[in-house]
Amino acid sequence: MKFSSKLIKSTVELICLSLLILDLFVFKRWIIAGASLAYFIFDFIRYRREALLSFHESRKLGEGMTLSDIRAIERKYSLREDFNSFEKHAEVRTPLDRYFYFAKYERVRNLLSSHGIQGGLWLDLGCGFGEDTFYLAQHFARKVIGLELDEIKLFQAKKKLQGQDHSLHVTFCVGDALQLPFHPEIFDTILMTEVLEHLVDPEKGIEYCRYLLKEGGVLVISTQSLNNINYTSNPFFLLEKAVSLLSDKVLPPYHGLHAQFEYNRKRPEPEYGIHHHFSQKQLRRIITQNQFRILWEGTFEIEVAPYLFIELFSKGDVEKIGKVIQPIENILQKIPLINRFGQHLLLVAQKRST
Repeated sequence: MKFSSKLIKSTVELICLSLLILDLFVFKRWIIAGASLAYFIFDFIRYRREALLSFHESRKLGEGMTLSDIRAIERKYSLREDFNSFEKHAEVRTPLDRYFYFAKYERVRNLLSSHGIQGGLWLDLGCGFGEDTFYLAQHFARKVIGLELDEIKLFQAKKKLQGQDHSLHVTFCVGDALQLPFHPEIFDTILMTEVLEHLVDPEKGIEYCRYLLKEGGVLVISTQSLNNINYTSNPFFLLEKAVSLLSDKVLPPYHGLHAQFEYNRKRPEPEYGIHHHFSQKQLRRIITQNQFRILWEGTFEIEVAPYLFIELFSKGDVEKIGKVIQPIENILQKIPLINRFGQHLLLVAQKRST
């Protein structure tokens, strides 16, 4: 069996937490409890320190980036043999991440089924390889336009379009989400899945969505969350995340750079793209300030430590992982507070009249 670094760390945390509880309420010798508590404090301080240092080292890189830089980086990764298709994007992930990768698509599509304006003109903003674009055309929209910054991804999407049902009304075009080549107020529904975090100016991206939507039009977003617990059992991390739902100020500054992996000052990669994470409060503020009414909000992929053990014992079988995790996730989604700690923020908003 292969033990991932996340699994090892989560196992250590669970052992320390168990020993802490046992010593406090059963053994009452305090030494074990003190040692476990010291480990949690040290790990929490180390994490805060590394976050702060990474932020300061990456900030200058981020401030100097342009759209051309981001486009060049996207193209570089899209040309890689392990990144040049939707399927390969999934395959490079761990089995657990792969399960959530596909499950997130299903979750977003359920939201579209409930809130999207059936039969209208839809925009898949940042459509990637066009997986959602085709699905929208097949199930919801009269016509769909897929817009993508990276020409290589769009080339793959157009190749897939040639093999699709010719009755599908799908159009693909290259463009920047902050300089959209469309007339105002023409779309009934806009979908942004994992796009907002890649924009140089996310608030301007939401402003443009409002500009493009008809009155009463719907915007569906999924994006990265700052409030996720990332498989930890450290009580200080959990407390920080709980308090962060009330105030963003308790969270360490986020560096905002991303390449294949998150920025790490100890192992810097040569090239990065913009990569924001949002707290729930930040996303609400951006949406409401741009004259949207929130119809529904939630989170997805609540990263609890037992999932890592499920991944281990399933021996990498994504189907087995899904059969065990999906019912658990459904239960967690119904538990207040816990259901706000997902890796992804999901939000549905409607354009209001000014």
